[in-house]
Amino acid sequence: MNRVTKPRKRRQSPRILDRRARIIEKTRQLVAERGIEAVTIRDLAADCGVAVATLYNQFGSREGVIGAALEADFRGRFEPLALRTRNLSPAKKLEERITLATRAMFTELREYTKSVMFFYFHHSATPELRAAIHDYAASDFTHIVEEIRRHGDLQPWVDPVLFADDIITQNYALVMKWAQGYIKDRDLHSRVINAIGASFVGITRGKTRAEFERLMAA
Repeated sequence: MNRVTKPRKRRQSPRILDRRARIIEKTRQLVAERGIEAVTIRDLAADCGVAVATLYNQFGSREGVIGAALEADFRGRFEPLALRTRNLSPAKKLEERITLATRAMFTELREYTKSVMFFYFHHSATPELRAAIHDYAASDFTHIVEEIRRHGDLQPWVDPVLFADDIITQNYALVMKWAQGYIKDRDLHSRVINAIGASFVGITRGKTRAEFERLMAA
């Protein structure tokens, strides 16, 4: 009998990985400066110092380049946070995530966040890029809801995936109001805590619900 040999996955060289990282970082800068819709594949190639063909070969499309930059941003911020907070209660995990996100928005990610939110809520946003902005954050919140279920404190009618999807929509809507100037910097953290905390109070019971109520009261 002939054994079928699976083709080996080609390992990328350190030079290619380094170039990819530089392209992703430069793409994030262009998104902050110009907005997602205004960034073209030629802009990306010129500012990254590579050929247009190189971007297509490595990322597949303009959306692939920008999507990789967006995903890298979310993973870079939230994967270390998820690891650092893995032993905290669900309410504390929520507080840590909101605090980290708002602190970054008030400093180095202000213009970048505004550009991302304006694009996310625009009618012409492509599904691929909207998913890059939405899915990783929604997955992170789904894990928190699933943890509440394992503790026995989740209301039986709650669908964790749908709830997390709604939470991200609610969160981004508040951030969008901030980006438009309707919410001041000093108020954003408490507005998000109160809105999302109230949603968690509504789906929980027992000790977990009491912890979310204390978070909001504080």
